[in-house]
Amino acid sequence: MSSRRLKIALKDHRGESRSLASALFAAGHESVTDGPADVLLIDLDPPMMLHKELIDRYTDWGAKVILYPHGAGGPILSYDALFEPDPRVDANLVTGLGQAEFLRRIDYPSQTHAIGWTYCDRKPFRACDDVQHVLFGPTHPNGDGTMITERRELNSKVFAELLKGPWKLTVRHIGTLEQNGLWHAEGVTFVNGTGKPQFAEIDAVDAVVAGDGSFPTLAIARGVPTVMYGQATPAWGLPDETLVLPRRTELYLDYIRYPFDFEDGPLDELVHAAAKSEGPVLNWKRRFLGEPFDALAAVETIERVALGGPATVRIDPTRARTTLALADELVERPELLRSYVESVSPQDDASLLLWAPGVGAAQLLAMAEQAIEAAGLDMNHLPDILLAPLPGSPEADLHLAERADALLSEWPSTGHIGRLPRFAVAELA
Repeated sequence: MSSRRLKIALKDHRGESRSLASALFAAGHESVTDGPADVLLIDLDPPMMLHKELIDRYTDWGAKVILYPHGAGGPILSYDALFEPDPRVDANLVTGLGQAEFLRRIDYPSQTHAIGWTYCDRKPFRACDDVQHVLFGPTHPNGDGTMITERRELNSKVFAELLKGPWKLTVRHIGTLEQNGLWHAEGVTFVNGTGKPQFAEIDAVDAVVAGDGSFPTLAIARGVPTVMYGQATPAWGLPDETLVLPRRTELYLDYIRYPFDFEDGPLDELVHAAAKSEGPVLNWKRRFLGEPFDALAAVETIERVALGGPATVRIDPTRARTTLALADELVERPELLRSYVESVSPQDDASLLLWAPGVGAAQLLAMAEQAIEAAGLDMNHLPDILLAPLPGSPEADLHLAERADALLSEWPSTGHIGRLPRFAVAELA
């Protein structure tokens, strides 16, 4: 831990900074509510409202700006539609490697670090052959009660389908039923969740159906079979405004999409498929729930940013020919690694460099071992493989591209590494 006591200014969002705050103050750092600070911890950086005012004020005082996760679940898509990232952000702490990979794909300018899951205790998956009780969490309205027509209509459509199902139905809503596009129905239990803990309803049911966001992700973390909706056409805006759509979904939508979505088929079939096995969602959980929260690593990251600025990019020496691979992709597509090993021997003057943006050395090693095992390879007869535990950042992207001669990947081309020639493309088809 740092010998210097940092002054931490914190803008909390619905208690979501609690784990980070507890870790920092347990490490001896100090909370400040006004006046100069070393670090401003804040959940978002929109160029408006209180967030901008706080960032303006604390950067004028010389504070480093660090974002912590705003909500559970997949990445915040605002940077691909609503506003540009604030260049004064020094680091973005994300839950898992999935959020960091999304930011890499849209050329996010600040360093990203995966700190793990901070929202609740995680529980094993609860398979269920006979779904008798379903909890519905509709997409909630804005703070003023408004909601764009498309989202309200989708709430209505999903609710109507749930009413047809052979189960007891509980609805946990924020705001009035009318604001959510819902209505009273016989036999349905309605719970106004405003200001109430979310787990009481989640832990009591066999399955959850909910609008994309924090609520269904909390259900997944608690081991409850879950179906999402509202992923396919993300849009933002206020009623009577022109909707804003993401610009580059072709780069990431397949990657971030939760596998069980209302649009994929009859809802009754989807709910029962989701309840049968968590196999189809394991990669999504690995990416977007991430590892358990590592308080020590998170505090050390904040201290390093506060006292020394962004981490220096260092890559171990590699052999004459270097191929870069994304460890996350190899876990899901071990045949890519197997094809590489079939082409390159331990005696070749060649190295395979593995990276997952924002992921530390221990997790990166575990991912490499998982990919090697899934590929059916002998750990003792591998070509030279090196790990690059680096944050996600344009600087890391540039250094890796300068070191590598080829990219072992079938993911979309983005950043500097996206300009590298693909390794053995013909053999991987």
